[in-house]
Amino acid sequence: MTFFGRKKGQNNEDIENNSGSGHKRNVSTASATQTLPKRCIYVNMSLPQNDLDQYGEPKTQYAANKIRTSKYTLLTFLPKNIFEQFRRVANIYFLFVVILQITPLVGGGTDPILAALPLVSITAMTALKDAFEDWKRHSQDNSLNKSKTIRLENWNNVNAPNGQNTRRKYLSKIFNFILSWLGYKNSVNYNASISDSKDSEESDLTKNNAKWAVSRWQDVRVGDIIKLKNNDSIPADIVILSTSEPDGLCYVETKELDGETNLKIRHCISSTASIKSESDCEHASFHVESEPPHSNLYSYTGILRWSDQPGIENQKIDPISINNVLLRGCVLRNTECAIGLVLFTGIDTKIMLNSGDTPSKRSRIEIETNFHVTMNFIILFLLCLGSAIADAIYYIQPTSSADFFENGGGNGDSAKSSGFVTFWVSLILFQNIVPISLYITIEMVKTIQAYFIYSDVDMYYEKLDYPCTPKTWNISDDLGQIEYIFSDKTGTLTQNVMEFRKCTINGVAYGLGETDTTRGAKLAENSEQKSKDDDDVDLEAEKQSMLTEMAKLFNNRYISSNPTFIDPKLYQDLRTADRQAKAIQDFFSALALCHTVLVEHPDENNPFRIEYKAQSPDEAALVGCARDVGFTFLERYQDTLTIELLGERKEFTLLNVLEFNSTRKRMSVILRPPEGGVVLLCKGADSVIYERLEKGRQTKLREDTLADLEVFANEGLRTLCIAYRVISDEEYNVWAKKYEEAASSIYDREEKIEQACELIEHSLILMGGTAIEDRLQEGVPECIATLAKAGIKIWVLTGDKTETAINIGFACNLLQKDMLLIVISASDKESAKRQLDDALNKFFGPQAENKNSKHALIIDGETLKYALDKNIKPQFLELGKRCQSVVCCRVSPLQKAKVVGMVKEGLNVMTLSIGDGANDVSMIQEANVGVGIAGEEGRQAAMAADYAFAQFRFLEKLLLVHGRWSYIRIAEMISCFFYKNIVWTIAMFWFQIWTVFSAQFLYDYSYIMLYNLVFTAFPVMFLGAFDQDVDAKTSLKYPQLYKRGILQEDFTKSKFWLYVLDAFYQSAVCFFVSFGLFQFGSTHPTGLTNNGLTDLGTIVAGSVIATVNLYVGLNTMNWTWMAFVVIGISIFSFYAWVELYSVWASIGFFRLDLILFSEIDFWLAIAISVIISILPRYTVKYLHKSYWPTDTDIIREKIRKEKKTKRKRKVLEEDKVPITSSGRPLDVNSYTTLSDDMLSDNSLTDIPIKKERSIPKLPKITTLRKGRTASIRSEEQLYHMQSGKRQSFTGYAYSSEESSFEKFRQSVYKPINPHKKHNRSHTHSRSYTTTEIKEDNRTSFLSTFSLNRSHTLPNTLFRRMSPSPSRSPSPNRSISDRSQRVDDNRRSEGEEVELSVMSPSSPSYSPS
Repeated sequence: MTFFGRKKGQNNEDIENNSGSGHKRNVSTASATQTLPKRCIYVNMSLPQNDLDQYGEPKTQYAANKIRTSKYTLLTFLPKNIFEQFRRVANIYFLFVVILQITPLVGGGTDPILAALPLVSITAMTALKDAFEDWKRHSQDNSLNKSKTIRLENWNNVNAPNGQNTRRKYLSKIFNFILSWLGYKNSVNYNASISDSKDSEESDLTKNNAKWAVSRWQDVRVGDIIKLKNNDSIPADIVILSTSEPDGLCYVETKELDGETNLKIRHCISSTASIKSESDCEHASFHVESEPPHSNLYSYTGILRWSDQPGIENQKIDPISINNVLLRGCVLRNTECAIGLVLFTGIDTKIMLNSGDTPSKRSRIEIETNFHVTMNFIILFLLCLGSAIADAIYYIQPTSSADFFENGGGNGDSAKSSGFVTFWVSLILFQNIVPISLYITIEMVKTIQAYFIYSDVDMYYEKLDYPCTPKTWNISDDLGQIEYIFSDKTGTLTQNVMEFRKCTINGVAYGLGETDTTRGAKLAENSEQKSKDDDDVDLEAEKQSMLTEMAKLFNNRYISSNPTFIDPKLYQDLRTADRQAKAIQDFFSALALCHTVLVEHPDENNPFRIEYKAQSPDEAALVGCARDVGFTFLERYQDTLTIELLGERKEFTLLNVLEFNSTRKRMSVILRPPEGGVVLLCKGADSVIYERLEKGRQTKLREDTLADLEVFANEGLRTLCIAYRVISDEEYNVWAKKYEEAASSIYDREEKIEQACELIEHSLILMGGTAIEDRLQEGVPECIATLAKAGIKIWVLTGDKTETAINIGFACNLLQKDMLLIVISASDKESAKRQLDDALNKFFGPQAENKNSKHALIIDGETLKYALDKNIKPQFLELGKRCQSVVCCRVSPLQKAKVVGMVKEGLNVMTLSIGDGANDVSMIQEANVGVGIAGEEGRQAAMAADYAFAQFRFLEKLLLVHGRWSYIRIAEMISCFFYKNIVWTIAMFWFQIWTVFSAQFLYDYSYIMLYNLVFTAFPVMFLGAFDQDVDAKTSLKYPQLYKRGILQEDFTKSKFWLYVLDAFYQSAVCFFVSFGLFQFGSTHPTGLTNNGLTDLGTIVAGSVIATVNLYVGLNTMNWTWMAFVVIGISIFSFYAWVELYSVWASIGFFRLDLILFSEIDFWLAIAISVIISILPRYTVKYLHKSYWPTDTDIIREKIRKEKKTKRKRKVLEEDKVPITSSGRPLDVNSYTTLSDDMLSDNSLTDIPIKKERSIPKLPKITTLRKGRTASIRSEEQLYHMQSGKRQSFTGYAYSSEESSFEKFRQSVYKPINPHKKHNRSHTHSRSYTTTEIKEDNRTSFLSTFSLNRSHTLPNTLFRRMSPSPSRSPSPNRSISDRSQRVDDNRRSEGEEVELSVMSPSSPSYSPS
């Protein structure tokens, strides 16, 4: 080592560095903690008098450690759940209707139970669902609360209330209340009780019987002392007093807290490291001054004050930071035991403070449904108002029937009162026009959709055992309307698995090989694919050369099996023993020492196999590369770091670690080398390191290093700078005192620490830079390209440098070579506004050139800060809207959320944010839909997201398949729901014409009650849960179909009104057809008639139920056996109910089944009503799909044609047999079949199939399309075919030029009718062939005219099927010449191979 052994005053060598990011950590704000009082926890000390109440109990009552994440308890479930359900306006409306129904004046004596049954049923179903979900939460809570831990017992915890004193306090309160109520003065003396409690506490403090005992988590209290063993979960937030390790370290896994799987190092407080036993815990006397609880996982501030000697306070002070604290939810690893003091319990722990619900989100369709509900309320109001006015008019008519049959003349004493009462009665009558079961049906359907998403194996990541997990179930339809995606880069588009690829040391660049970015750029430029393969071969050779050079220098026993850094030149320079060799040694020694990684030996039998566990993958990659090069970090024991440098072992004393955070963007260690002195090593972002370099030195080196770093960034690599500084002992001692004071501060500790770090991190000497590759995830380029075809715009918000982000954008298809890149970089607000205006005018203004070109916007974080200003935001938003892609670089977490909010609110579009780190949480929660990646950076983003999965590529299926399906299903289901209720209700309105609008019920009340619950509930639910327009494979094949959701074409106001008009028409048909057939009635053989109100209501109800269920079926696009069963059972359920109800119901309904079901008029009325009702809708759908098809219609027709063609191919294969002209079967060995890779079922066009080898040919019998496989039949089958007794034949085209073929045809395919045998002439066979071709290619709505109206899909996808032209051989040429010519042409042009062939050996054939 050179700089570790330098003497004071010796010049430092010029070396070089690079910048990168380390572990991301949030910085707590001091203001948040200053607003709350600090928490003091006493151990073996009496509480100060002012901290006790009059009963001798602590004034401060801390939260219990028993947690409850459930919403309800047994006592609060009923009132709280009812309150939540009746926050919906619709439920309040239905409750109001129930109250009206049980009112005698309006309801007419309606049974209260029947009136309330629909509302009670819906609310009960919702309550049961909520109860089940909450019961699962209760079960989890109970399991956690009853977990076991080891707690110190038989020891007085003065911070928690004493049970005896607590009972005494409450008894005293009750006794004093009774005395005061009787008129006596308060006579209880508390002093004695307080004195007794103090004496009891003092006696407890002197006991020596404390012992460890098993306790439940829920019994742990603040101030308790806990003993943790290896692999124990931590029950509360505790400060570490001691550990079993000699250096006071312990290792903790925080996966349950923040999702990070790497082990973290935690330290005990140095002054309490000697506490090992129960006796030590009893006799230690101190108190902890802690900050109040807050949610920041990466920050804690506190101090421990000792008071060992009487009369002496604050004798010793120890600072407490987050590195001295174990948080609830973490697990102790690789440590035998640890002892800790409980700081926070229950809801005050950080994990509970971070477990708050994500923001409540409502789907767009749910919000827009309010319009439909409002319109239904308006329709209901108009119906009631019209009925009331009509009733008043009929009331004042002198010839009204009410004058003769009703006492009082109507519903009231006057026309006004009668109309008023009729209005409210009509409200009861037409109440079902607002669907009561709509909301519960939507919830059930979305639950099923969430289950389908969770069960999709295509989105399951086996490596992490992680499926796609829906966390917010009520926004699944929003997945089908996303227009903007905001994505993080690191860990989201990339793997976050870092590989050290290149470096620059003392101005010399090292490292060979290409990155994913450079390879992607070459492929985008249509470079030859073999360049990649050649590079791999060369890289392997260079690797072997490097290992050879290394072996000449030293024996590296710790090198990994697959080193990522390869360059033989590095070892060649090391062997020269010059200035560059020293620079290389210093550089990699710094990488081996400047870190906080842990060493693991996964193989006990191989001590030379070392793995590193770091808090960030960047840090592990840096230390791992140093190991592979020959600078191996071996272990950390207390404050000693041991490394092996080129085979020589050395030990360094670690003095301080200045940790990385998102504000500092750097990390430093201060060491004492074995040669003596003090050295500071620093690594961080290039901008941060360059600001702290020694002024006036290394000018040339800085320029060379920056040039190399720019090259690395252009290759998509993450860069870091490495620097050092030699410090005198005097300077270090002065600084160490200031740093200790800052670390001991309870308020503003992190700010003071930052100020102290600035005092030592200056005048650095640049050593070099590193370049780490974060490789793209599998399938990211393909996924982004597919999403772009679907019309989705993607914005990448990253903290990387501009050059790195641009090159990653090209590698993942976000940026393309034909795009014009608009780079905005400004240093002030005016400059940002000017550049945005110039870009808009230049590229999108009236005089703009290349208006049709694609554009991409690149903007950095500093400029973005100005662009988000309210005065500049409109220009930025307009420019971003016009660009196909946007990349924001050097963006902070807050800026990410602001960008998402700007687009969501400014453009009123559906947005989706996807990220993997804690810094992405704000962005995820701001978007309409938040998606979290469960990856290497942890799962905090996944915990805060609405959907979580493991790979970015799964987003493709989540949106294009499940999202699109959910949107289409929910949109159609809600429309059909409103439709079916309007049909049912308006039919009763038509009946009011014959009842002079007296609000008479047409249906039996049981029909009304069961209509939405049974008779029509399941078809719409089935449509919403299972319907598909196209399958998943087709949805991914044609991503353009997704644009219908972006444009919101399936859930519109016009569609709602069309369904309303359809409902009015069908209700009129169902009522008037039934009324017309039954108005005169008929006599039953038993003497009963069927012209009563009950009979009419039953036939109208039967017609409506059959019509609406079949109508829903007509709108169902995927008819399966389940659809038939559901619709059939729903229709049948009504007639089954009539049969059952007529047996035990009242006299008015008794044996109605015998009266109606035996009448032909009953069934005829239902059939006529259904046909007339459905026919217009069917006609419109037919015309629309035939002449104005949507893109979905075109694709569905294409799929149908493909299936039909595949079936026809199969039949033709079975009928086409290779036979020689002599009638003998062709030799199977001379027959050629198609290989699997030549077959395709994805195209209807005739794609030429190149033959594999030469086979005998005859004039063409038919041209088989791609996908045809040869049919090889047995000899017995062939001779059976010679008899002419074929089992199936669909017809095929053949040449009529040769007479032998006509004879062959007549002999093989004998006509069934012998009288028509002579009509099979040569001319007729030719006509027959032509007819078959036309039949096979009949014109459908997939016409060119229809396709030209589709702007979503390319016309080339829908080329009309056209048969291959018949290529009959000329009769003037010999068969051999013709065969030779066809073979030659096919070899040169790739023409089709005939799968059915005959040998031309014989000119004729005679049947045997």
